[in-house]
Amino acid sequence: MRHKQTSGSSPFLFLYVLLAMFFLSACGTTQKPKEISYVPEKDIPRTIAVMPARLLPDKKDETGFQIEPGSEDEAFIDKLVRGVINNQLAGKGYDTLPLNRIDRKLSASPEGKDWENTPPKVLCKLLGTHGLVFPEIISAVMVKTVAYDEYSVEVRITLFNNKGENLGSWTESASKRKIAIPTSAIGALATIAVAAMDEPARKHMRLVIYDWGWKISQFMPDSPHGGELPEILFVNTNVDKGVFGAKEKIEVELNAEKGLTCSFDLGNFKQGIPMHYTAGGTYKGVYVVAEGEQADSLPLTLHLIKPNGMERSWAETGLVTIDAVAPPAPVNLSARPGKQGVLLSWSSPESEDLSEFLVERSEKAVGNFEPLEKTRDLKYLDAQVSQGKRYYYRIKSVDKLGNRSAPTPVQNLTMPYFDAVKLPPLFKGPLVPGTYSVEGTCVVPEGEIAAVGPGTHFNFSPGAKLIAKGSLTIQGAAKDRVFLEGEGWGGIEIPAGGRVKISNAAVSGCLKCLNAKGGLLEASAVSLKGSEGTGIMVENGSPYELRDLTVNGFNKGVVIKGGKGRIEKCSISGNHVGLTFLGGSAEIVNNNIFENQELEISAGSKLVLDRNYLGTDNTQDLKLKGDILVASLLTAPYPKGKSLVLVDRKDVTPEIMEARFEKQKAKGIDAFKNRKFGDAHQSLEKALSLKEDREVYLYLAYTQMILEDAAASERTLAAGINAFPYEVRLYQVYARQLAAKGEKEKALKLVNKALRMNPDDPVLKMIKRDLTGTSPPEKAGVQKRPAPKKAAVPEKAAVPEKKPQDAKTLKSQGIDAFKAAKYTLAEEHLTGSLGVKPDREAYLYLIYAQTRLNRDAALTKTLQKSVRDFPGEVRFYRLYAKHLADKGQTGEALVQIQAGLKKHPDDLQLKMLEDFLKETLKGQEKK
Repeated sequence: MRHKQTSGSSPFLFLYVLLAMFFLSACGTTQKPKEISYVPEKDIPRTIAVMPARLLPDKKDETGFQIEPGSEDEAFIDKLVRGVINNQLAGKGYDTLPLNRIDRKLSASPEGKDWENTPPKVLCKLLGTHGLVFPEIISAVMVKTVAYDEYSVEVRITLFNNKGENLGSWTESASKRKIAIPTSAIGALATIAVAAMDEPARKHMRLVIYDWGWKISQFMPDSPHGGELPEILFVNTNVDKGVFGAKEKIEVELNAEKGLTCSFDLGNFKQGIPMHYTAGGTYKGVYVVAEGEQADSLPLTLHLIKPNGMERSWAETGLVTIDAVAPPAPVNLSARPGKQGVLLSWSSPESEDLSEFLVERSEKAVGNFEPLEKTRDLKYLDAQVSQGKRYYYRIKSVDKLGNRSAPTPVQNLTMPYFDAVKLPPLFKGPLVPGTYSVEGTCVVPEGEIAAVGPGTHFNFSPGAKLIAKGSLTIQGAAKDRVFLEGEGWGGIEIPAGGRVKISNAAVSGCLKCLNAKGGLLEASAVSLKGSEGTGIMVENGSPYELRDLTVNGFNKGVVIKGGKGRIEKCSISGNHVGLTFLGGSAEIVNNNIFENQELEISAGSKLVLDRNYLGTDNTQDLKLKGDILVASLLTAPYPKGKSLVLVDRKDVTPEIMEARFEKQKAKGIDAFKNRKFGDAHQSLEKALSLKEDREVYLYLAYTQMILEDAAASERTLAAGINAFPYEVRLYQVYARQLAAKGEKEKALKLVNKALRMNPDDPVLKMIKRDLTGTSPPEKAGVQKRPAPKKAAVPEKAAVPEKKPQDAKTLKSQGIDAFKAAKYTLAEEHLTGSLGVKPDREAYLYLIYAQTRLNRDAALTKTLQKSVRDFPGEVRFYRLYAKHLADKGQTGEALVQIQAGLKKHPDDLQLKMLEDFLKETLKGQEKK
């Protein structure tokens, strides 16, 4: 339907007027008068040439967001304004010249190149047209931000005839903001609410300019030379995407009058693509690009046909390129973390059409990848990463038309902690690679799994250690080992139920590096280096497998006290004693155990060796001690040495070994009974090396006591209890020996443990009475004679000596005085109580009383005594450290904190005080 400039009854115009009135009244704003010109019908040109649109110089809009002259955004808006007004004039019956033809003619002559300064009459003659239309962009804003979106345009249209006469001017504007207020029928249809404002900026601007074009066309005169063409309200396409690949959709949406037959063309590539009517005057059409299709710079043209055959075309501004032939993807993507970020590198595929590469990143294994950068290089440094976080990367090739390849396989990594972080007391799960400081005791809890990978470095403080109550896997790489270092740290402890698997790691500076105390130990490709202590200790029945290890620099390289396992392909050298075998089962083959200072191997139990290099192939020169059967030797270090068989394995069958044991046991007991204690010791030790036995342990312990070797006797009894934990006689002998040395507390602990197993044992009861100082129960009918009275001695006037029972009374009086706020009296009573007997509670109340009395010197002495008398009471360490810190003695306070942490490594308050004091010291040092 065509509209006259002076009237119109279109329902769209009516809707526009109603909506405009509503929103204008709602906003309370006024609209400036329209610049409208009347053109007599006889003066209206038949053919029209729409000249290039231009942004007027030195024009600023009210927002201050005017687009930059000469920018890509200006070129986009200029082209779109020109195309829209050209389409609208064609719809009003004008015969419009094709825009590309106009541009060719302008560029072919000097007057055309300087068309802005060429008179309209000359231009009409040059272009062969009856009239010219000059679009002038007064202002244009295209701003998309997080907090504010603004799209607006104001354009003036001027019409000239071929005589150079100005027939009239029309000015109109359109806008769209974050909270959209439509200003026309198109605005009502095209404006999208806040939720949809995340569309590309150019799509919003296109809709605004369509809005402007429809509005200004309502005021421009219709051509009397054409027929009534189908009316178009707006066109919405995704041509701004530019390049479409395989399976992507080219979408066209049209709002026009009902009853039309609509289609669109993609140049000569695809024509007559149907559009279907949906509702509200909307027609939609879609073309899905098929794989392998390729076409460049296709114009998109819409065709609308009325039932009477009247046809109208709309040439969409913007060109479509189809390239469904994807370039090959990059290859050999690698990702390497560093302090500056993640360095990505890849190789270019063989293709002549590549333009650049697209780097994409995600922080989730499954999810959207965000583009990071487009680059022509074969590497990229992602500096926007955080230590401890995991990242996923992939790369795409991009050809000259913008077509993207399939992505490379995803590479993922976790950024290490390049700045040292403190390992938490309880840790589990995958540990982020990096540098960790370890203080105190850190534990993998029971039932949990912790995993340590390549690129991890542990720095241990003296006394610090790891305890694997759950499962701990330390797995480095051949070229990126895990390091566990420190001076005098406690190593890794594996209690019963725990599991440790360690490989490709370097362990140094520990006192007992790997200590299996009932749990599973698997170690391979690990180097252990120390200056004292023990490299590996296996006890309490731990299963173990040690393979490809290097053990060097310890007092004892490897100690096997129990359990069952295998030692293979290990190098144990440079220790005081290489391997110590005290019990359990061990298969020791293909190892290099040599150049240890005192002994290569010491055995306290029967040990059979096969195919090991022990420093020499001369059995007379072997540095071995104990009952060791060398079945075969390697003539040179493994793997080059050849096997030298020394003993037929038939000579060491279980029956033969049992017979040897019985012979040595009987020989040792007979020697003991005949008081030949030297012979007894030798035979009993040999018997134990062949087999663990209750009686042999007892006789050997008695023998060592008689020989006055108390230390050896204690070791024997402890080993016997470990091997036979329910043999009461071993507890009896051991407790008596400890009591004789004055270690009553340790002896009483052993007796109580034995009594739980044998509560009626009279010997154990008697030992307990001796240890606790209690009298045996008296027999009925027996009375004690009264003690004879001493002669009376005249007493001097003196205060009677306080008895132990007075301490309780003095303590109670002191606490009551403290609660009554009588702090001087409380101090007197509590000091008296502590003079009789040390008591935790009395110390605490005395500390509190002296604090309130500000007795600094007395308080310091009390705190020192409390820590000395009760080294296991954590509260005294806290109070003493706080007292010293309050006095400004930060270093001394830190010493007390660290002493307390040795007794109580998991105490949270001590740890917090330690961190605070360390920060205080740092601040003092800076000053």
